[in-house]
Amino acid sequence: MTDERSLYETDRNQWLAFVAPNMARRLATEPDATLGATWARIPRDYQTAVWQHLDEPQRARIRTLRKAA
Repeated sequence: MTDERSLYETDRNQWLAFVAPNMARRLATEPDATLGATWARIPRDYQTAVWQHLDEPQRARIRTLRKAA
């Protein structure tokens, strides 16, 4: 089992690879207001890691929310 906290503290790239799929699944279920706020709050490298795990409809939602902000 991977120790998420240890990865976060010692290897950010590995940590991002570990958490990005779960964050993508979580964001897919969030209402637009929550999705927009969460996306704006997470760091760019985290966004990039998560983006790879989003399907096109979810990417379109984020693009739309960013334009509206």
